[in-house]
Amino acid sequence: MDVSTTALAQTLLNGALLGCLYGCIALGLTIKWGHLGIADFFHISVVLLAAYITFTLVTEAGWHPFATLLVTAPACFVVGVASQWLFTRLDADDTTSLLLTFGLFIVAEGVASQLWSADLKSMRRDLPDGLREAIHLPAPLDRLAVTPPDLLSLVLAVVMVGLASWSLRFTRSGRAVQAMRQDQPIAEAFGVRAAPLALAVSGLAALSASVAGMAVAVKMPLQPQLPLHWIGVVVVACLLGGLGRPLGALVAAVVLMMLQNAWSLWFAPQWASAVTYGVLVLYLAAQPLSRVIRERLTHERPTRERPAVRSLA
Repeated sequence: MDVSTTALAQTLLNGALLGCLYGCIALGLTIKWGHLGIADFFHISVVLLAAYITFTLVTEAGWHPFATLLVTAPACFVVGVASQWLFTRLDADDTTSLLLTFGLFIVAEGVASQLWSADLKSMRRDLPDGLREAIHLPAPLDRLAVTPPDLLSLVLAVVMVGLASWSLRFTRSGRAVQAMRQDQPIAEAFGVRAAPLALAVSGLAALSASVAGMAVAVKMPLQPQLPLHWIGVVVVACLLGGLGRPLGALVAAVVLMMLQNAWSLWFAPQWASAVTYGVLVLYLAAQPLSRVIRERLTHERPTRERPAVRSLA
């Protein structure tokens, strides 16, 4: 590899691994948005709060980052169940739930600023040595390197997205969630208990935020405004990947971050975030055209003419 090729390869690799982290953040949002019909942007703030709790336990109590999940996972699960109970109790429609989640999103930023201040918080010096040293890839890719936090994001993304996809497709509860998404009254008529199931789905979606928050705290310095930097990529990844499809959101997040990082090599980095919205605009603009093409291919498919049967008379 020459220098320019190495720089491009390293940039794309970093973007792909950072996209795995965004895929972890997007997991809970795409599940709630797709299967419960709630665009819960407060979920992104729950990730930040879980990251701050992880930071506090590691720096002040000396916990290992993985051990902090014993606190953050149950706490986030309770928050997810409580938020879903609130939406159900208020019988909130799409607009009301959107306003509520944005309100909670703003409140969470203020709470984080009050409890941990607006200064950058990093626990890099408190991490075990195994999470701080860069790892070089084997030859012939020995010029490329990855960091343990990036590998952690990759592993967590594969495990969580794989488990969520498998559960939705092959378990009884997952099929019940799919049925509830398609037609809730019919699903309830066949014995699906929609209300408890929605609470469980919301709780598990928020539990994924605790894992993502731990990965965020290990990967980057924390500040209360971080969700404002995440929300664009996370929301666009959910839309491009298909609402309710964890694997689609992960793949979309990886592609978006690779495009953003590649853009920064040749163009002004401050415009890199515009790439995400540009891809979304192109995707939405192509939907009517692709629909027309599919309809024409379906209705104008040439039919084979049957050979005429000769009369024997």
